[in-house]
Amino acid sequence: MRTAIVILASAVMLASPTFAADDIEIDRLDDDMSQEYGWAGVYAGVTGGYGWLRDVDRSFVPPLVARGDDWIVGAHAGYLYQWNQMVVGAEVAYQFMDIQFDGFPIWVEDATTARVRVGIAHQKWLFTAHAGATYATTNIGLDDWGYNLGLAVEHMFTENITAGIQYDHHSFDSFDGTLIDATVDTVTLRVGFKL
Repeated sequence: MRTAIVILASAVMLASPTFAADDIEIDRLDDDMSQEYGWAGVYAGVTGGYGWLRDVDRSFVPPLVARGDDWIVGAHAGYLYQWNQMVVGAEVAYQFMDIQFDGFPIWVEDATTARVRVGIAHQKWLFTAHAGATYATTNIGLDDWGYNLGLAVEHMFTENITAGIQYDHHSFDSFDGTLIDATVDTVTLRVGFKL
């Protein structure tokens, strides 16, 4: 019995350095992969897609609902910090909308957004959620701040070129002091260059 215990203990002790070496090798591979597909740094890019506008004017009884939709284009720039698979950062974006309300000579001209991004990186893929503030302008001089929420998925094609798809929800309560509540939802393709 004593001999069996000694043999078992010796086998465990001899195997332990082998397991430790394997663990070190795996850690090195993980580090190499995170460096190869690193998302950290300054980036800038362009966007293009489609937007849907909806507002409810509560000065009418019943409230008047108006809608509109159109193509949109824009640009964005930001910075990401990566810690292992966790990615956080900040981004500013501009979107030229020119979305007109159906049946009315009124349209939203553009929107400028500042937001915080939080996400998970997996090799060449980045999955993020974001939240921030949006400033929108109209052709009739009504301008106001609202909030922005959204999601994005991006793929790294080269060390510097990325592309993906993004959804944004912009919401405005009592737009510019009026009784109008408005939302703008957009789906865009984004192409970026990471410095």
